[in-house]
Amino acid sequence: MTMKKHISSVALILLLAGVWGCNKRVIGQLDDKFPVQFSCKEFSKTGNPVSKVTDKNFEAGDVIGMFSYPSGEAMFGTGDYTRGNLPYVYQAEGELLVREGLVPLYFPADAGTPLTFKGYYPYSDRMTADGVLALDLADQSAGSKDAVLYSNNAQRIARTANYVTLEFGYVMAQVVINIQYDPQTMPDGDVAVISAVTLEGDGMHTACDFHVADGSVTTAGGSSVHGTISMKPGAAATYATVVPETVLNLAVTVVTPTHTYVGRPKNITYESGRQYTYNMTLKGGGEVQIGDATIMEWEPGNNVDTPIVGEPA
Repeated sequence: MTMKKHISSVALILLLAGVWGCNKRVIGQLDDKFPVQFSCKEFSKTGNPVSKVTDKNFEAGDVIGMFSYPSGEAMFGTGDYTRGNLPYVYQAEGELLVREGLVPLYFPADAGTPLTFKGYYPYSDRMTADGVLALDLADQSAGSKDAVLYSNNAQRIARTANYVTLEFGYVMAQVVINIQYDPQTMPDGDVAVISAVTLEGDGMHTACDFHVADGSVTTAGGSSVHGTISMKPGAAATYATVVPETVLNLAVTVVTPTHTYVGRPKNITYESGRQYTYNMTLKGGGEVQIGDATIMEWEPGNNVDTPIVGEPA
């Protein structure tokens, strides 16, 4: 894989015009259909490496999965305007264009037939026909993954609309572990020698399903499940995407050449669209100190500004 409200939002401007492939554009009507062009500028997602994007902006080649269907009809029905999991590719100049060789989304010629659009990032060809994407969170030792962004606010959009605005929010939660050595007992401690970091607890699921129809995340199995997530070692801050759920008997384990440290945060309920940061101090005798989680909205830069809005390119 390659972004202050309960669910953080990022607005993406979708410019309604013509598009065909990644390079050839046709403005206006094609037969009895009106193609849709997606465009945004400086679309910021996150300051943390929660996906393949490692800075605040989408990179050329990032792909969003788009869905459309006539409002009031079944999302996964049939018909020319019911389309599912169509990959749109972010361009260096700020545009989103349908992947080359594919037919773009269209509006009906009848302006009285509005469409609803839903989207998610990052695109996956593992999305099923009924809009379910299975996620596996157990191994995040190479960096956090499956931080799904979702949009469902663009409903009942008529062909005569000039722009469509999509607001994206995280469907998962994020855990951040800040690791430092105690300056009194470990003044020469080096986080680079940390060989493993794990997050585990009762009720923690490492496998889940994301549903694009409503943005929900579901899990299988009872509350007795005990899950473990491997996080990226060797850094002062490490990140994990977690399922929104209640976790008991939490443990954060940090392995160094001299000690295995185990911190035990309080029981907690992780909520979608929120970031939970723990500060963990490693001491010379193998003791560890870990505080309560600092909770923030999981949004671009975690700042207090209004959601970032893409501007038409």
